[in-house]
Amino acid sequence: MKILGLDLGEKRTGVAISNEINNQCSSLNEINASNSEILVKKINIIIKENQIEKLIIGLPKLLNGTEGDRAIFSRLISKKLKASNKGIRIVLWDERLTTEQAFKSMKSTGMKIKNIKSKLNSVSAIIILESYLQNQNAK
Repeated sequence: MKILGLDLGEKRTGVAISNEINNQCSSLNEINASNSEILVKKINIIIKENQIEKLIIGLPKLLNGTEGDRAIFSRLISKKLKASNKGIRIVLWDERLTTEQAFKSMKSTGMKIKNIKSKLNSVSAIIILESYLQNQNAK
């Protein structure tokens, strides 16, 4: 079963995909869309092209555990995707500090800030998906 992971950004959305046995993740091209309707259409294409059965959407919580505006956006996108993909399971996954973790990881490799910013959402999506898979494997 292939699983798709998403890091929803304001303008760019990072996309990661697992392999069939869920032991490896890789990034797909980022989605550039600030409009929720266009974003959902583009995600639906990826879901169909890759025969995705489960979708992990990063839920950005504040450090104190409450939800802000970006979490509301994640919930909205989740509902829209569920409405157009009845058979898919959607999980909202706590993504606190994933962007910071992705930034530090890329910076430690010597990558330039300009390049980091262009890949930040994709690496964050991989971290979200890997975190979910590790949690499931630990059960």
